[in-house]
Amino acid sequence: MLQNLFDFNYEKVRDYFVTLFLTILFTYFLIIIIRAILRQIFKHMSLLEEKKKETIESVVKNTSRYIFATIILIAAIKPFVVDLKEVILAGGIIAAVIGFGAQKLINDIISGIFMIFEGTIKRGDFIHINGELEGGTVEELGFRIVKIRLINGKLVTISNGEIRKTVNGSVEKRRIFESVIVSFDQNPGEVFPILQDVCNELNERQADYLKVDKELGEYVEMYKIYGLHSLDASPLGYKFTIVATVNDTDYLAASLEAKKILAQKLYDNQIKLAVQSINMGSRA
Repeated sequence: MLQNLFDFNYEKVRDYFVTLFLTILFTYFLIIIIRAILRQIFKHMSLLEEKKKETIESVVKNTSRYIFATIILIAAIKPFVVDLKEVILAGGIIAAVIGFGAQKLINDIISGIFMIFEGTIKRGDFIHINGELEGGTVEELGFRIVKIRLINGKLVTISNGEIRKTVNGSVEKRRIFESVIVSFDQNPGEVFPILQDVCNELNERQADYLKVDKELGEYVEMYKIYGLHSLDASPLGYKFTIVATVNDTDYLAASLEAKKILAQKLYDNQIKLAVQSINMGSRA
């Protein structure tokens, strides 16, 4: 009895593990080669935007993991079944049955497919999800989940089906809208020339940041004075604003520099800014 228990073909066992190992090795290197080929193709393609290239690479990377796991699973069970077609058919039936209880997973995948092919968000976009105040950069985009790196460095993973609303700050162009509130004691006529100096300097220093219309070859909107558009801003005073349209990828750097130059010009010209005054009232 014990002799029959240990009486099995060692050569078949050896061949099974060798075949499985070679399949894993071959599949792994094939996926690596495909990824490398795609990267080389994208390097020499000027038709696709950089973010679209990165998005496609991210999707291929995530999808290849599932393909790799599927191939290895089939290779592992193939020697134990007579007809692989029957197993695949049975697996399909089981998957359909499980699908009724896995509606969330299916919803995630379907949402991911629409999101990727419609280009709602792309890898590298700065987005806000579901009305959250804290936004982040899309690091990884797949058919099931999206990974977002917040400004504080934390990585947020959210299922595609849970994304109800996205505010995308990276849509090829963004508008800088920098405002300053000047005291009512300040002559507003003295502020306009200073703001024009700020705009002229920013137009010169941020020429590479400003958005260019691809068809016309001209700037979409250079820095200009939006105007005095409020007399009752908080704190109370005259509210002036300068605006410009820049590349979405340069928005943060352009906005910070605009604030810096605007603040320095106002200080150098001794412009009085509005201050918040609080009337505590008299105590009885």
